[in-house]
Amino acid sequence: MTLRGILLGTAVAMLLPTAAMAASEGFYVGAGAGVNWTEDSKFRFEGTNTNAKSDYKIGGIGDISAGYATSYGLRPELEFAWRWRNSVDSTSSNSAAFNGAGGKASSIAFMGNLLYDINTGTAFTPYIGAGAGIAQVRQEVGPLSDRDWVFAYQGIAGVSYGLTNNLALTLDYRYFATLDPKYDFGPVTVKGEYTNHTILAGLRYTFGGPAATPAAAPVAPAAPVQAQPQTEYLVFFDWDKANITPVSDKIISDAAAAAGKVRAVSIHVIGHTDTSGSPAYNQKLSLRRADAVKSALVAKGVSANQITVEGKGETQLLVQTGANVREPSNRRAQILIRVQ
Repeated sequence: MTLRGILLGTAVAMLLPTAAMAASEGFYVGAGAGVNWTEDSKFRFEGTNTNAKSDYKIGGIGDISAGYATSYGLRPELEFAWRWRNSVDSTSSNSAAFNGAGGKASSIAFMGNLLYDINTGTAFTPYIGAGAGIAQVRQEVGPLSDRDWVFAYQGIAGVSYGLTNNLALTLDYRYFATLDPKYDFGPVTVKGEYTNHTILAGLRYTFGGPAATPAAAPVAPAAPVQAQPQTEYLVFFDWDKANITPVSDKIISDAAAAAGKVRAVSIHVIGHTDTSGSPAYNQKLSLRRADAVKSALVAKGVSANQITVEGKGETQLLVQTGANVREPSNRRAQILIRVQ
């Protein structure tokens, strides 16, 4: 089976209706630009013995997309792409009228894509996908020019890097091809080819992502079932981070001051994560967050011997979610102060 046949079958299969997903990450928009390489095209002048073959120079591409990212990693999207300025490098033909002729090729495409994000537990997210749609291919050979709307399909492989909770930088490769377009070159119908390789860099913005969680005020436990009272402070973290933010530093300062005023017996710091990432990775990340809070407390005058740390990973969620969900309320560390 040819590469074209494999990609065509995959594109159609992936775009068939699927079962509804349970949870989602939200709607997104994206835009990108890059370069494209159009493969050599053969032209068959129907009803004659004339044929030709053109090879092309590198051209450009512009792309916009909109879709919906789910918590299971699937991203159905709609895409518009414009590939342009693939000038003819040379043309060979058995007809003197076309041998050595110049020209150029370009296309616009409206595609429906289905992509799958591979969660690595880091800011880097590889993805693969396929798409199908319709494209208008324009071809110029010598003085002749025409365009044709044809079925198009593509395969996609790339990686994104999360700059923030909402914004990601993307880089991918796309194999793009169409069914053979037909051109009316004067009185003759010419059947051609259009196959393209694309490198595309862009940005993707997801709407409705979690906003920064406001700093929590100290709260007392609802039911004082323990022998001695306990004071709790909550410190929140950015996604996949264990560094102390300015807001969190102020809360830690309050906790350190409170521990001195009430003659704290001990301070226990418990780190937590959300469910984005593997459980093993999240366990280590939660402990890093607890250690970061301990270091900040020590820097503010609290004795290190008073502080114990523990990492709970994603096992004690403040807000219940499904797997692989970025929830800022779950990215936290608890400071528990036992007092006399």
